[in-house]
Parts: sequence; C-alpha cells; structure tokens
Amino acid sequence: MSNSLKAHSLLLGIFFVCSIYSLPSFSQQFIPKNPLEIKPSLAGNYGELRPNHFHAGIDLKTAGREGLNVLSAGDGFVSRVKISPYGYGKAVYIDHPEGYTTVYAHLQSLNDSIDRYVKKYQYEQESFEIDIYPGKNDLPVSSGDVIALTGNTGGSGGPHLHFEVRETKSEVPRNPLLFNFPVSDSKKPILQAIGLAPIGSTSEVNNSKKSMHARADGGNLKASQPIEVRGQFGVEVSGYDSQDGSYNKNGIYKVKLMVDGSQISTFTADSIAFDVSRHLNALIDYSYYFFSKARFLRLYRLPGNKLENIRYQDDGILNLNAGMHEIIVIAEDVAGNEEHVSFKVNVLPGDKMSAEAEQIKWNIPYIYESEHTHVYLPAGTVYENTLVEIEESMLGGFPVISILEQEIPVQEPFVISITAEPTSIKKGTVIAQFTESGRPIRSLSTSINENTLSAESRSFGRFSLYIDDQEPRITSINFSNNKTWSSGKIKFKVNDNFSGIQSYSAFINGKWVLMEYEPKQEMLSIDVKEINKSDDVQDFKLNVTDGAGNVATFDGRFYRQ
Repeated sequence: MSNSLKAHSLLLGIFFVCSIYSLPSFSQQFIPKNPLEIKPSLAGNYGELRPNHFHAGIDLKTAGREGLNVLSAGDGFVSRVKISPYGYGKAVYIDHPEGYTTVYAHLQSLNDSIDRYVKKYQYEQESFEIDIYPGKNDLPVSSGDVIALTGNTGGSGGPHLHFEVRETKSEVPRNPLLFNFPVSDSKKPILQAIGLAPIGSTSEVNNSKKSMHARADGGNLKASQPIEVRGQFGVEVSGYDSQDGSYNKNGIYKVKLMVDGSQISTFTADSIAFDVSRHLNALIDYSYYFFSKARFLRLYRLPGNKLENIRYQDDGILNLNAGMHEIIVIAEDVAGNEEHVSFKVNVLPGDKMSAEAEQIKWNIPYIYESEHTHVYLPAGTVYENTLVEIEESMLGGFPVISILEQEIPVQEPFVISITAEPTSIKKGTVIAQFTESGRPIRSLSTSINENTLSAESRSFGRFSLYIDDQEPRITSINFSNNKTWSSGKIKFKVNDNFSGIQSYSAFINGKWVLMEYEPKQEMLSIDVKEINKSDDVQDFKLNVTDGAGNVATFDGRFYRQ
C-alpha cells in the first residue's frame, strides 16, 4: 500500500452503516434551522468513523473561533443539560413538538437563564459534572433564541459546534442532512481504495491468506486484473466525501456492492442507535486499521456485528462459482452525487484444507483459569470465532497474562483477575496493561478482594500488576498566597504520572466551590465571580485524587474584593 493511500485513508472519517431506506418523512415533520449565524460548513458529518463509535451528528465550523452565538433550531424547551470534562463537554438538549430533540455540544458557556439553572444543581450536588433534565416549563425556548456560545469543551479537537437531531422517543440520532438542513453539495464522493479479504481458513486472495488492498482512481482499480480468489471472500472500501464550502474529508452517506449486476450489500447513514455504535469495530477491517491507521469498511458482516439497519445478501460474503466475475462499488451522497469503481475477479475452483484449532466462539462465554490468573470473556466479546492465544509469565514478582492480540477488537468488556502474595500488594496497586518490553502503558479501574485484584478491559494485550504510589501534581498557574482577586479565573495545572485524575474538590472557608476541569489543558479553574466578597482573608483548599487512590492537596489564602 502506498504512503499516499495511507495518508488519504487516515483522514477518511468514512463509512458507516444504517438502513438502506431513505426516510423522507424526516424533512416533512421537522426542518431544523441553522444553529449558527454564519453559513453552515461541515468539518464532519453524520456516521463518520470515530474511535469506537460512529459520529452521531454534524460538526459545524466556527471559523476556528469560540464564542459564536448558538441558536435554538426550533421552538421547544431545554430538556437536558449535561456538563462533563469529556465527551460532549458542555451540552444542551432541546425537545421540539415535532417529536425530535436537537443537541448542541462542546459549548463554551450557556445563556444566563440556563447557566443559573445548572449552577443551582451543581452546588446542590457539589459536582462540576452534572446531567439534569429540566421540566417542560422550566426553560422554554423559541426558534432562533441564543442558548449558548460555541466552544471547544470535552473531547473536541478544535473549536466547532457539534449538532444532532434525535428522535425524542427512541433517542436514536438521525442524519441531520436528511432534514433539509441548508448545506450545499455538488461534489461527488471519492473512493480511494478497494480491499479483498479471504474469509475462512481455506480461502485465499492472490495466493495469500491476507487481505489485498489496491488504490482506486477515477473509477479504475490500480491492480493487476483479474484478481484471483479461492473460496469465500469479502469486499472492503475506503473513501471520503466533501461538501461545498469545505475541503474536509468527511464520511460517505451510502455505499453499494454489486456483483455481476446484482446488489449484494447496501450501507446507508440514516440512523445508528447509540447502543450498537461500538459495533463499527466489526464493520471496519480492525486489524488492518490497528497497524496502518487506514480504515476500510467491510461490505460483509462478521457474525457478531449487531448493527441493525444494514442490508446484505448472504451477509455480503461472496462464494462465487469458478470463473470470471465483475464487481462494482458505488458511493453516493445525500445530494445524489455518485462515484463508482469496477474490477474483475477470477474465482479458482476448490478449497485448500487446514487443521482445526481451539477457538473462542463469538457467541459463547470463554473462561481461562490458572493458579494466579482468571479471565472471563462474556458472549459477544469478539465479533468472530478467534484462535485461543493466552500465555502466562512473571514480571517483577507479579504474574503476567497475555490475552490474544491488541489488533483484535473487543465489543463487550472482559474480566481479568490476578492473585498475588498478600505482602506484595501495597496501596496504589492496580492491574495495568504492559508493552511486550514490560513498560506499563494503561491503568485499569481495579477492585481488590483479599489478595486478588480484578478489572475490566476493552482491549486485549499483556496485563500484570503495577504499584502507582505517586500522588497527582498540582501546580499554581496564577494563584499566590494573600493575593487580592476582583475578577478573572484562578487556575491550577493538574496531572498524574500513570493512573490519571479520578476526582477533585475545592473548598473556600470549608465550603464546596465550583471548579471547572479541562483535561486537554490539564487545568482546573474557578471563576472569581463564584466567590463571595469579603474584607477578611479566605482559606482555599484543593484535593485531587488519581485512579489508584493517591491524593494531592493544595492549601492557600487569598482576598476577594
């Protein structure tokens, strides 16, 4: 695979899946207005592949700035406000009488009435992170009302507005572009590459049991044809789409697979429920992505793939008669622009035999036990039957267990338990994932029962025990003892050596005070307007706890005028 292909594929943000049926009733029932006061331009669209989930909305550009007005896309009421350092950051949800909910995420700040409502509950619960559901009459809004300002909070990688349209009753996010959302699009999608994957231990593509990937250009496949296959195989694709006014490589709305003139598979990004969103790891060639960072969408189904609105003939797995066959892949956007790639395969007769080996069945629980370790994989942990590869060793006096390979995706979390000598278990001992060279790279949330530690993981690899006995670090950015404050924000940098920041709390004169946490900047801050004025000196205390239970404390004094 060429470097240019990898570079393009890395940006693809591509394929996604849903019902093959378009839903014209969307646009008839509810037409959301542009939530920004500038012409909409997409930095990302519905259904793009993100780490472990599909993108549930569209990302609207804000010219690289924060602080733009966010407008309600219709009449309704604020039905939910969620504040988190992660994910959507500061997010507002508005229910509309047409039966849809619009979501506005990564906000910098909320309007005065919403902000007052939220802070009341933050102080009652003594938590910056909050998830509340106002009543129908608490925070009514009209179409075009300013509800917030755009920002970059939570998991955002840059200033923008994440916008969603959900069905209120089911909470399933729908593709906003199907609601006549005002985005112009005269550009056709781009199909960058095609892959052919042998399926099963006896299948081959070009005399290899590994997938073959070839670049596509202008409807042609840059590979020697016909491609020779033996046994069952599947087709994979990568590509992207762009809209007018934007050069971002966004996702493709619809992909079809045609074989000898018959439609085999269709993927359409109309709606993807949150409870199946992680199954994108079964939809992409995850192993290829793990090593190359290039995503290829499978136009065939793995057994454990539960994406509900995908349509296949025979799961999209091709088991063709010997001889020549024509394959066409078609990409289409919401506006109806199309691109296609066609190529030929020559199916060779017969299968090559291979010996059976012990497997983890995708739909049956699997248990591994030894003197020092226990592993429980619930049904559905893997998406397809997988050869058993579990090994044990020792590292620094602790048992080590290697479970399968990191390039195998995990759907359901599995449980790891490690038993060690009681005298070796100290405060801060956690189960951690290690590299092959023995370097700890990830801490797991760990519980302990006597001398057995247990944790859940959603990735395979090498696990052992690690003692994290270092407390987090708190560094003042602009706080100094006896300083007088009248406005602005008091800021602290907080970080941890390994297990990460788990919780924090701040107190002024013994009373809890609201602090905002921004993990991307490793910063905790207090808006001075949250602090009561006083002629007397005020005491400040900040506690920060990491994932291993280590606590750091910062004490100081200041004046507020």
